[in-house]
Amino acid sequence: MSPKSKTNSTLEKIEYGGEVPTSAPHAAPPVAAAPPTSNFGNPAPAGMFAFAGTMLLMALYNLGAGGVTVSNVLVGMLVFAGGIAQLLVAMWEFARGNTLFATCFLTFTTFWLSYAAVLIPGFGVMEAYAAAPEQIPKALGLYLFVWFITITMLIPSVIGKSHLFTILLSVASLSVLILSCGMYLSIAVLSTVGNALLLVVCSLAYYIGLAGLLASDPGSVFTLPLF
Repeated sequence: MSPKSKTNSTLEKIEYGGEVPTSAPHAAPPVAAAPPTSNFGNPAPAGMFAFAGTMLLMALYNLGAGGVTVSNVLVGMLVFAGGIAQLLVAMWEFARGNTLFATCFLTFTTFWLSYAAVLIPGFGVMEAYAAAPEQIPKALGLYLFVWFITITMLIPSVIGKSHLFTILLSVASLSVLILSCGMYLSIAVLSTVGNALLLVVCSLAYYIGLAGLLASDPGSVFTLPLF
């Protein structure tokens, strides 16, 4: 055997795993890669609980529960539960490929954090109206009206997918609209009605969060229907 033939034979053996093929090989069809698996659990229940707790506390303060008129304790809930917790949930939902839930949680994250900025003195939002305090209700009314539009934009994406979530976003949108009108027009009864509707939103959010948590835990002793 010539050196050249010996080299070719060696290359053949390396190429085909050490065995000389008896005939010309046929090209194997490409094998599709297995889809990546995710070890993420279901973060939505945590997001729903954070959302419900923040909104419940805000509604209670706005309704004057317990005679509390200074609602600065709400700031902690706005930043950590409504803001940071829901931001983390949104990122986990994006990682799981759930764009709908991720967008919803991220939208409310920005709402809570922006509202916290209004209440935190360091941002100077309220202080900026020291010379014209009469503008504060109208400014907050316009702020809430923008959020009414934003929340309403989420509703078409859940219609036909989840009746409970559709009801939740619809009532949330309506309550924010009523709050916006009450604030802008300085009509106290509208603010009361809007905050009362927020209690309905909280109840729905707590239910959805608990139902999702029970469904995600194989050891749950009972489950709640999600429709």
